[in-house]
Amino acid sequence: MLETGLFFVHYALLLVFGLVLSAAFEDIRPSGRNVWVIGGLAMFCGLLQIAAYLVLGETLVWQLYPLLTHLPLVAVLCGYYRRPLTTVLASVATAYLCCQPANWFGLLVQALGGSAEMARLVSILVLLLTGFVALRYLAAIIAHIYSKSGRDVWHFGVVPIVYYLFDYGMGVYTDLWLRNGPLVTEFLSFFLCAVYLVFCTLHAMAYDRRVEAEYKEQLLRLTAEQQARELEAMRRSEYEIRLLRHDMRHFLGNLSLCLNNNDLAAARQLLQGYVEQVDATVVSRYCRSETINYLLSAFAARCQQQQIVFLPTVEQSGEFPDAVLFSAILSNALENALNAQAALPADRRSIRLVLKNTPDQTHLLVENPVAAPPQMVDGMPITEKSGHGYGSQSIRYLTERLGGSCRFLVRDGTFVLQVLI
Repeated sequence: MLETGLFFVHYALLLVFGLVLSAAFEDIRPSGRNVWVIGGLAMFCGLLQIAAYLVLGETLVWQLYPLLTHLPLVAVLCGYYRRPLTTVLASVATAYLCCQPANWFGLLVQALGGSAEMARLVSILVLLLTGFVALRYLAAIIAHIYSKSGRDVWHFGVVPIVYYLFDYGMGVYTDLWLRNGPLVTEFLSFFLCAVYLVFCTLHAMAYDRRVEAEYKEQLLRLTAEQQARELEAMRRSEYEIRLLRHDMRHFLGNLSLCLNNNDLAAARQLLQGYVEQVDATVVSRYCRSETINYLLSAFAARCQQQQIVFLPTVEQSGEFPDAVLFSAILSNALENALNAQAALPADRRSIRLVLKNTPDQTHLLVENPVAAPPQMVDGMPITEKSGHGYGSQSIRYLTERLGGSCRFLVRDGTFVLQVLI
């Protein structure tokens, strides 16, 4: 009598477990109207199963379970909730897979000599625990995975779907699994190995695409920042020119007054000061590239504000590679060097830049002292500071995009970056 009661309790819990978990994997929460829909579906499927049990017996009920339960569930999820058939099949198969821990622990209790009632009770407890863990921690993750494109769904859903077909084909509709046939027993091992290898390959490809997209996004951001710096330099120059024009009348008046008073020393001082003001408005020309000129001029101004010695040497006899990519490399290199100066005393702050361009190649060298040598892993500087470390990765990525190579090293307390394109 106890065994019969536990059987029906276990049977009912399996039904509710599968329906609720399948809906949760489709991001359908058991709340509000969903409770009535899932509850009504559970009652409908339960009545169908009871009728089939009374008429056909337990064996045929298990064989007809996909038609009595899974088919109505798929119809509701696809028809009422408008979920794609691909994700619904994956969700139902995944929920079916989650039932297996309870079955296995029940068999384990029996194998250890436990009674049938004890095995059924353990299965019920494990099923409740599995349902709680799956709803609390796994449902949102799997629902997010199955909300992707059909290809991604198949990547993750192929294992539960194939297991579903295998379990019914080898254990319910036939007894091939119980015969211990080598062909059948080795199938899951072969399948899991094949799926694992394919999944690793696809995951690596997806990871490479994601990294590529991240670098492209970072490149766009660096390009926008570089354009903003160039625009700011132009605006600052224009603003200073407007100020000079505005002060021209006062300057000429003061100069005329000095000349009328025969004060040539004061006149020379006024002229010298005005010439220096005019020179300050001019964007320094380091080479023929306007982009490089604006970048270096803006950087030189920042170094002057922070009392950092900036020593640039630029030689150009050819054309620089892709202006956007190369300016991003140069901007990252200078930004990294500038950030490293904050930990140094004022008398040690300096940045040396050598940029040589010929028709055949472009060579970039940036040297700056560092307070503490960075940790190097596989030739790349590594930092544990949040938000740092991306500049060096971007330099290597962009350099490789241009068909060049780069090298990072620390020599006698000086960090050195070499880029050859």
